[in-house]
Amino acid sequence: MVCRRIRLFFSLILALAAVNVGADRCNDIPEVFVTMPKEIVEVWNENVGRSVIRVRMAVSPRQRAAGFQNVCEAEIARFPLLFVFDQDVRTRFHMQNVQAALNIAFFSRSGSLISSQRMPRTSVGQPGRLYGIESSYRYALEFSSDELQQLLSRPGKIRIVLRR
Repeated sequence: MVCRRIRLFFSLILALAAVNVGADRCNDIPEVFVTMPKEIVEVWNENVGRSVIRVRMAVSPRQRAAGFQNVCEAEIARFPLLFVFDQDVRTRFHMQNVQAALNIAFFSRSGSLISSQRMPRTSVGQPGRLYGIESSYRYALEFSSDELQQLLSRPGKIRIVLRR
């Protein structure tokens, strides 16, 4: 009976340690991600109205190159990531070192939605593919939220407005 309790005690300790290891991953957020400012963005749909979301913004070349790489899934779920470019671009995106599947939406200089697509999580050891669109864009919004995807996929003209 005593051995059984000791085994149960150690099993409980190991289980709690495993939970803490998973929780600590969000404590190791990459420095470049932490430097990304948090801003408010309005998403307008002519048929639905306005939604307000809080995003992190990748505005520098270093921030845009890092994106969601090596960021834990919980942090990815908390803040969508808005890539802001100084000029219209045709840059491609990858999913290497990204811990969650993402949606990505591309917006024009005026903020109008051009296109969106799903980017599945890349399996370890598999070559990743590149995601993008043929036309140029000024903003790209990466997010894991199904709610935001539903908002962007509803009928009607959609645009984003940055509150700065």
